[in-house]
Amino acid sequence: MYCQAIGEKSCVVGLNLGLFVGPSVPGPQLAATKRAMFPPFHIFKVQSDGSRRWIKAAANLEDAKALVKVLAASSPGEYVITSLTGEKTSIKLPPKRIVFQIGYDEKELNARAELFRRCGHEVISVPNNKAAKDALPLIDNVDLFVIGHQAPEQTRKEMVDWLKENFPTVKIVALIPSANRQLSRADYNIVMNDSEEWLARLADTAS
Repeated sequence: MYCQAIGEKSCVVGLNLGLFVGPSVPGPQLAATKRAMFPPFHIFKVQSDGSRRWIKAAANLEDAKALVKVLAASSPGEYVITSLTGEKTSIKLPPKRIVFQIGYDEKELNARAELFRRCGHEVISVPNNKAAKDALPLIDNVDLFVIGHQAPEQTRKEMVDWLKENFPTVKIVALIPSANRQLSRADYNIVMNDSEEWLARLADTAS
């Protein structure tokens, strides 16, 4: 009988506790079994009171960091990645930055909006100066203005002047068709075709 194999007393205790009593597992083997059963990296969100809330697990640190970026897109803040060995990696991501763009051309307006979102920004887009003036009083915060290039220079200049008067602390990036057609009061004038430069400038000025 099994009770005779493991000892009568052990069998009785196991039955009384509703447990199956079997051969003991050596410590190293048990640790290896646990590592095989549980993913080694765990992601926690740091709450406002400093406590941590478990979110997800990952097979490696790179996957865990990638998951944090995805999570932070909808819930920015501080995350902690822990490993089964006790190592901790803290990642603090700022809230999304709000980019307000005046576009003048619907196709390019939508294309830029999608690109800005992929770069981690929240985007508000309007098609002309009047729409911008109507919308901005209803918005609590804007981190950066982007002025499109497909409009007469006077129209774009008038928009920059109005923004400078009403939002003097917010930087303005003007996308220009060529280097010799800059808007004098814009904080940055960037040639439209130089996408790498104006995306880098966008990241710098909105940070």
